[in-house]
Amino acid sequence: MVRLLGISILAVSLGFAGPAHNRLSDAEKLAGWQLLFDGETSTGWEGFQNTPFPATSWAIEDGTIRTLSDNSGGDLVTVSEFENFELAFDWKLVKGGNSGVKYLVQKAWASPGYRPHLTSDAKRRAMLRATGPEYQLLDDDNLNRRRRGWEYSSCGSLYLLYKPVEGKPLRAAGEWNTSRIVVRGTHGEHWLNGEKILEYEFNSPDFLSRVEQTKFRRVPGFGFKGPGHIALTHHNHPVWYRNIKVRALEGPRVRDYLPGRLFDPEGLIPAPPRYPQPGDPTAPDSSASR
Repeated sequence: MVRLLGISILAVSLGFAGPAHNRLSDAEKLAGWQLLFDGETSTGWEGFQNTPFPATSWAIEDGTIRTLSDNSGGDLVTVSEFENFELAFDWKLVKGGNSGVKYLVQKAWASPGYRPHLTSDAKRRAMLRATGPEYQLLDDDNLNRRRRGWEYSSCGSLYLLYKPVEGKPLRAAGEWNTSRIVVRGTHGEHWLNGEKILEYEFNSPDFLSRVEQTKFRRVPGFGFKGPGHIALTHHNHPVWYRNIKVRALEGPRVRDYLPGRLFDPEGLIPAPPRYPQPGDPTAPDSSASR
């Protein structure tokens, strides 16, 4: 018994008691994974719109990136852009918490571009808030399930657009979860704790028709896939991240299936086409073109 106890103490002292965080195994390195967070520094991250790392709003603490109560610095974004990729990360929220991970973020989509009514100070703050497809992070116990469409804001959803499957393996607030986002070509997937919880297709009539039902309809090009940044959202709630890693995937580039970039900060490119739905009285008469 004494010998076994001694071995246990030795294992703990050598760091064998649990997995090492913010590190890649040899197998992961061979598979092409790269760390986006080393557990100690903010290397590779900055504030939105090329601003410095917002130390008033985010901190590196105990091997995690976490939010601080002062959100004046806005969201945290990667310096690099990604197009076809697999992103994995661990996260946890406090009870009642709300946050999200956005991807394929375009700097031209900053909020003031489609909210002209904002005051000057609100526009300045909004410029530090990233816009893009969002993997929603939420304490679902805080959701109002009597509100229509609540599932589209639930944890793991593609925020406002696609809901996750029922019975998703979400852990309680305060516990660590592991999420994955996969984007290859126009295909996207959300995973939670080892299970795929939704999938969708960028550029598709279904995706774009859903965009038309949300606030994102005012964002030129939203719903069309193109390379962009990854963003960690500051939503005035405590949230922690660790083991953030990404690997590039083989897949078509944006130029292979789009006639040029649709993300225009000057508003010179018209909004994406609206796809008529069955029974839509505004749909043009297709017989006229025959």
